[in-house]
Amino acid sequence: MGKIYRGGFVVMMFLLCFFLYASVFAAGDAVPFSGVVKKVSPDRNKVGIKDPATKKRFTVIVNEETQPDGLKTLGHLKKKDEVQGKYVVTDAGLYIALELMKK
Repeated sequence: MGKIYRGGFVVMMFLLCFFLYASVFAAGDAVPFSGVVKKVSPDRNKVGIKDPATKKRFTVIVNEETQPDGLKTLGHLKKKDEVQGKYVVTDAGLYIALELMKK
């Protein structure tokens, strides 16, 4: 009976940590990132990025307020470029780039 209780406790702690982690990034705080460009869609103002360390893939939306150079950055990016920057997550779950630059 003790093993079941310990296992349940571990699961509950995992879920608590997961929801705390998710709420931190869903709050609209700037999240730093770096990775390798997998796809550039200049007509849709999107850049697909993969973090080589975590293997996480995500797409950031670039707009005219993205620093530095906003939309001009998209014309200079190509597949396999290394990039870094910051993004915020909207309530709709979109990643909006605040900063995006080539390494």
